[in-house]
Amino acid sequence: MKPSERSAPRVVLDTQVLLRGAAAKTGRLTARIYDAWREGRFVLLLSESILEEIASVLHRPEVLLKLRMSPLEARALVAILRRRCILVSPTVRIKRSRDPADDKFLECAIGGEAQYVVSADADLLSLESFEGIPIISPLTFWQMLAGESQDL
Repeated sequence: MKPSERSAPRVVLDTQVLLRGAAAKTGRLTARIYDAWREGRFVLLLSESILEEIASVLHRPEVLLKLRMSPLEARALVAILRRRCILVSPTVRIKRSRDPADDKFLECAIGGEAQYVVSADADLLSLESFEGIPIISPLTFWQMLAGESQDL
C-alpha cells in the first residue's frame, strides 16, 4: 500500500460520476473529482461487477458519442481503472437500494471499508448512508476534498 493510500479516504464512485469525470472537460465538477483521484487525493474502490457495468455502458455507441470517446479510449479507460483502483471482492450480498442494480456499490463500499459512496443517483442518495458510510453527492464530496486540501 502506498503512503497516500493509508491517509486518503477510501471512496466508491458510481458509474455515472466516474464516466462523466473521465470524459468531462477540465474544470467541470466530475472532472475535478476524477483528477483528484488521479492525483492520489482519494483511493478508488471498485468491484468486478462495477467494472463490468462500466465496460457494458462504454459499449453503447450513444454513450460513447455523448462522452466524446472512441472505443479505443473506452477500453483504455477500463484498463486504467482496473490498474489504479483497489479491486474489492465483496463477501456480503446486500439488497437495500430501491434499484437492485445499485446494490453493487453498497457491497463494494462495505467490502472495501469505504469512507464514502459518491453518487448522482437518486436511489442511492435517498439512503443518505449505509452501515455508517455516508452516501453523498459529487458536490458534497468535492467540497469535502477541497476543504481537506485547504487544511494541509
